Amino acid sequence: MIVERLLKPSYRIGILNMNKFKPEDVVEALRGKGAHVSEFQRDLDIELAIESFIASSYGPYVYVLKFSKGKLFLARHTNRISKDNWPNATKYMVRDENGLKRFLLREVSRKSMILIEAPPVIIWGAVWWLIWSYFEEYPLGTFLLFFLGFLLNDLAKAFEYFVLGYCRE
Repeated sequence: MIVERLLKPSYRIGILNMNKFKPEDVVEALRGKGAHVSEFQRDLDIELAIESFIASSYGPYVYVLKFSKGKLFLARHTNRISKDNWPNATKYMVRDENGLKRFLLREVSRKSMILIEAPPVIIWGAVWWLIWSYFEEYPLGTFLLFFLGFLLNDLAKAFEYFVLGYCRE
């Protein structure tokens, strides 16, 4: 991916939906591979728990493991962990530690997710409305915008990466 090479992310995040597995088995397997795994405690202050996880672990690969009944584990490793029978992970690139905190906060708290995701949705909604209103009068522009959409998608990822601190791979 060209955008990935240009952006050079500091962290890589994988979100795994592990409803079919037992948490104990997965946690032991990850610890056996050398990963730092901790259960996310929702009864503590969420920001403090995230900062504690980041400070107590190291490595550029971070994994959010979601299990049934709302159990959530955070894992961090120096190498990419892949397993053939695990579900496909949703992967993200993160620019720096602030982007990592913002992303993890968005993943673990619905209230934070709404507060973090609202500004980009408003910005992109305004951009979409301006493009739509301009190209409504010029059909050729809409035709070109359709074919240049792939390039614009990569530009949008780069924009999100620099504004939010993370983007989807």
